[in-house]
Order: sequence, then C-alpha cells, then structure tokens
Amino acid sequence: MKRFNALLFAVVGLFVATSALAAPGKRAIPSCTKVLVTQTTDVPANTVFDGLVKYGKMVCLVGNIKKMDGSQSESQIPHFTLGAGATLKNVVLGDPAKGTGRNLTAGGADGVHCAGNCKIENVYWGDVGEDAATLKGAGTMTVTGGAAYKAADKMFQNNGVNSKIVITNFYAEEGGKLYRSCGNCSKQSARTVTINGVTIYNVNAGVGVNSSFDKSKLPALAKAYDVATMSDFVSNKASSRCTAFVGTAKGNEPGKEKEADNIARACVFK
Repeated sequence: MKRFNALLFAVVGLFVATSALAAPGKRAIPSCTKVLVTQTTDVPANTVFDGLVKYGKMVCLVGNIKKMDGSQSESQIPHFTLGAGATLKNVVLGDPAKGTGRNLTAGGADGVHCAGNCKIENVYWGDVGEDAATLKGAGTMTVTGGAAYKAADKMFQNNGVNSKIVITNFYAEEGGKLYRSCGNCSKQSARTVTINGVTIYNVNAGVGVNSSFDKSKLPALAKAYDVATMSDFVSNKASSRCTAFVGTAKGNEPGKEKEADNIARACVFK
C-alpha cells in the first residue's frame, strides 16, 4: 500500500495540472458473500435497489449461466437494467476471487444498463464482464464511489443520444479504457463525460471521445463533437488520459483523430 500511494503521488506532477487530493488511492473490493445469479434484475423507473437493504450485507452477484459469464460476447445480458430515474447501490458484480487477468469470465455479465437518467452509488465490479455499465438512452448516468477491476476492454460505455456520464470519487484498476463514447452506433450524436476525483491504475487509456464525426458518413454531425471535462484525474501510466476518435456510422470503424484543434476542444482538463 505504501509503495502504491508513493507511486500515485509521484506521478501527480506529470499527469495532473491541478490538485489531485480528491482522487482516491487504491480501493479494495469489500468483503462480500457470493450469490449466484441466472437472470437480469429490472429496477423500475424512479426506484432504488440497495444491496444492503435486500440482502442485509454486501454480496457479490456472480452470473451462473453462459449469457452472464462475463465474456466479451455481444450476447451477454446485464446483471441490472435501470429504468429512468432508478438508482443502484451497495453491490459487488462479478467474482473478485476468480484470479488475475482481464478476461476471466468471472460472472460479471454485461454489468448495468441504464435506460436514461440513473444513479450508480458505491457499486464495485470485482471483475468487469462485457462492460461495467452502459447508458442506452438520452439522459445522465451518475457514478459515485465504488471501483472496477479487470476489464478486458472498456468499463463505462455511452451509447445514448445527447447523453452524459458523470464519474466521481472512483477507482479503476486493470482495463482497456475507463470510458468510451460509442464510435459507430446506429444513432450517433455528440455526448459529454465529466471525470472528477478518479484514479486509474494499469488502465491503458482514460476516456475515448469522438472529437469530430466523419462528414461523408454523418453529414448532419459535421460540426458536432464530444466533450470530456476532467479534473483530479490520476493515472500511473504515461498513456493518454483522453484519446480522440473520428466518430462514424454503424458498420464502419472509427479512426484516430489527427487534428490537434479537434483534440483540444474535446479533451478539457481543469
């Protein structure tokens, strides 16, 4: 722990222009009781699912069928779907004791799906499956507290139209990206993400945004672009905390952004 904290503070001067006091140090998965799960739990609009209230203790919810094993298969189903205005809190998703590595099929399923506005509070991903959480519709997903470990690819995915994800007081370790705005969804739009008080450790890249859109494929979005606003965002790696892409239409692959001005307008550090 002492060595880890020393490393984090040593890199603050390299990677953070402002005070990093709000960014947490290493955050361990809470002790939890394993509960096997075979289907998605639907949380209705404007309601709260609190794991501590339902189970009386912290539990690790572990997918126990093929479609919830936490692989990178697109057929994975989520542990939770949150209706508009719903809140999920105080649970662990996936089996944190499965082992080390980033593709362990440890029952993380496809994490959490939000239909629109939703809140995710003090949720831990012991082993991220397909994704940790995905915003599917218009609105704002707010992630507060918690941590995510061992993601084969990205952790938070924004597929919504005119949508926003806010991540605060969060710790992530071992993964591809903390956040990605969809680069080739069937319905594309500019999206925003706010990162405040977040530490990533051994994560390849921080956020991935569309700093422009392919005019030939998406002429209506010729002047549109994502914006990532980041403060107290700490990484132990020299790789970019913000990677910019050229968003495109479904069936095409987004390329890396080459225009410096486009990158600067999309990746905003406070």
